[in-house]
Amino acid sequence: MKTLNSIAIEYLLRNDSQRNSDISEQIAKEVTRLNEEQSAKHQKSLLFQMYELEEEAEELFA
Repeated sequence: MKTLNSIAIEYLLRNDSQRNSDISEQIAKEVTRLNEEQSAKHQKSLLFQMYELEEEAEELFA
């Protein structure tokens, strides 16, 4: 027969596991979003990348 303490510990472990699952889900979503951003950046044309670099250089030396 389970004691009150063992039931409480099981409950806390279950809740902690669910929280960790939610956190893992959030991390996975963020990683997916970042990967999509990186993919979009890599798809830019070379000319556009050079234009961005030129603008950044102008901002640095302005």
